[in-house]
Amino acid sequence: MQEKITKLKKLIENSNRILLINHIRMDPDAFGSLTAFYYILKKLNKNVKAINDENKPESFVFLDKNQIFEPNLDLKEFNPDLIISFDAASIGQLWKIYTNNENIFNNSDLIVIDHHATNKWFGNLNIIYSNYSSTCELLYDIIVKINYEKHIDNKIANLLMAGILTDTNVFYNTNVTSNTHKVAWELLRLWANSRKSIFEFFKKKSLIKTKLLWKALFNIKELKKEVYNKKIRYTILTKKDLEEIWANDRDTNWIIEHIINIESTEIAFIIYPLDNWWYKVSFRSHKYNVSKLAEFLGWWWHKQAAWSNLKNDINQTLNKIENFIDN
Repeated sequence: MQEKITKLKKLIENSNRILLINHIRMDPDAFGSLTAFYYILKKLNKNVKAINDENKPESFVFLDKNQIFEPNLDLKEFNPDLIISFDAASIGQLWKIYTNNENIFNNSDLIVIDHHATNKWFGNLNIIYSNYSSTCELLYDIIVKINYEKHIDNKIANLLMAGILTDTNVFYNTNVTSNTHKVAWELLRLWANSRKSIFEFFKKKSLIKTKLLWKALFNIKELKKEVYNKKIRYTILTKKDLEEIWANDRDTNWIIEHIINIESTEIAFIIYPLDNWWYKVSFRSHKYNVSKLAEFLGWWWHKQAAWSNLKNDINQTLNKIENFIDN
């Protein structure tokens, strides 16, 4: 790792225009890692821009009130000489920003910082270590190794802590290691407010989300197939379900945690619409490697937490899931 990080530091020092990007539909780990490094580069007086296909979600405002993302940034005009990607497992997750600016990406140094074992190593410099619980945990160690830790203030510590807490499900998931706890302790010493992130991401529930949870739990079904003598439970939310209570697809991302924790459940998944053409299936498991299942359907992520974006008929998807598990 040290050789790669030394190269990263040299590239940063020799760059005049740095572009930071994370994956579409950013989660707290993608947002926290990118935003934390954005503020460190600002302290180094670097000309840095952040881009995504959207502004940060409203639920992340408590971490940073500033709007640093520029979805309509003209990359040709900015002309970055260094691009750093955070938490994206493939270049496809950069979506239209990449496809509309492919020449710029191909003619710039592209650094990929990520923790997903399924990463496609699409950068010129790939700092990818799947033994880390989150990109935020990995980034903290990178910051320390390039001697930038003196720039970590309360805001940056909060951003990094948020990514660790959400990607580990508050240190519950199997991706937690002794280093995860060590990094969290170091961030707490830097006055990271872990209770605020836990409240915002895990405890606080809007009335809309509460109604949506009721709909999801009411519709729970079971597949006939079992795994490890435990149930496979799932729920389906329709576009009508969301519209009736003024919800959107982002309001669904926490429901799966309730289903997987139902007694005797080994695999849980939820299917819900993204738009008129696409829908999403999100998987969780205690022991079963659902990333293989998600890969079979066309996407993948972690071993016990994975998802796929699909255009197929829902009944066809259910049949595919059952047939895959049978095999």
